[in-house]
Amino acid sequence: MQLQLPSSISVQDFLDHYWQKQPLLMRNAIQNYDFCLTPEELAGLACEEEVESRMVLRHGEQDWELRHGPFDDETFTRLPDQDWTLLVQDVDKYLPEVAQLLQAFQFIPSWRFDDIMISYAVPGGSVGPHTDTYDVFLIQARGQRRWQIGNRAKDPELLPDLPIRVLKDFEPEQEWLLKPGDVLYLPPEVAHWGIGEGGGCMTWSVGLRAPSVPELLGSLAQYLLDHIPEDAHFTDPPLSPQESPAQILPDALATVSRKLDHWLLDEDLRLRWFGCFSTEVKEHLFIEPREETVQQAQLASLLTREPWQRHPFSRWAWSERPQGRGLYLFVCGEAFELPGSCREQARRLCDDHRLNPDLLQDAEPALLQVLVQLVNENWLEPCND
Repeated sequence: MQLQLPSSISVQDFLDHYWQKQPLLMRNAIQNYDFCLTPEELAGLACEEEVESRMVLRHGEQDWELRHGPFDDETFTRLPDQDWTLLVQDVDKYLPEVAQLLQAFQFIPSWRFDDIMISYAVPGGSVGPHTDTYDVFLIQARGQRRWQIGNRAKDPELLPDLPIRVLKDFEPEQEWLLKPGDVLYLPPEVAHWGIGEGGGCMTWSVGLRAPSVPELLGSLAQYLLDHIPEDAHFTDPPLSPQESPAQILPDALATVSRKLDHWLLDEDLRLRWFGCFSTEVKEHLFIEPREETVQQAQLASLLTREPWQRHPFSRWAWSERPQGRGLYLFVCGEAFELPGSCREQARRLCDDHRLNPDLLQDAEPALLQVLVQLVNENWLEPCND
């Protein structure tokens, strides 16, 4: 499956001129894909305790209501005929057929993706004009939705005292009516407003991860605290008597900076942190470990008995380590060291839909040890189909 870009635009053109720069409307960009999920099935997901869902209702020009799931059947029977929308997060984690749609976006690193959120809107249903801090592909799956977009804005003014972020002043500059198969790409901070038209409007939103700089710094700081030895201490530079003992001299600051830079500028440590950070799993998507643990001697027969796959909640990435020191395989916030000779196996573990038994042929002991851990954590599981 491929995203059908406009005929005049190649994938590289899109990445050079549109990605994180400007919106792009792509008519009939999703072809030969069955948007099989019905509004009733989406509502059923929103009734599940473990599924993150919400509902937005509009009662007037500046009166918006936000409800959080899980919902029940009675909730849906009491809803009005217009001006509300249901949104369900992480649908790709629960329905493999929805996750297949991500294959259309393989020109973007897989570790950047967050989820596929699916929304259902009755006529007039919307979440209001707003901006997002992340890239998103808005895919029309059923019915029609009218999209209006405005300027990019970093800190737009919002309507006060509302449970959702609604722009106070929204002036549309472009407007399109999207039909099934159409895709609208929006970079971060572009003001936009989508309103359902007619009955049964469903939009599939493929969202990217965009952590804030404070979030990155907080994660890195905690990672450093967890991995720097406790016996690493400050030591003085060569001292001479000072005219003022209370003065902090440049030599002291330089010594502190060198101590910190030893860790902050460690390329391998930063890679290890970022790989773990990028593959962390959302708390509500906790993966239960395998009840019966597997020993390495059982691995070959177990993995060749039936097809295996990555757990749908899990996140995977890999990277070559600096200075030819081998590889890192990152899974669910953990880092596993592998020799450089396992490069192809690491790539296939992260990219292939299923684990082919030939992956174990001539596998090095280090890889087998990692596979045992992945199976016991249930990050690798038998295919459901």
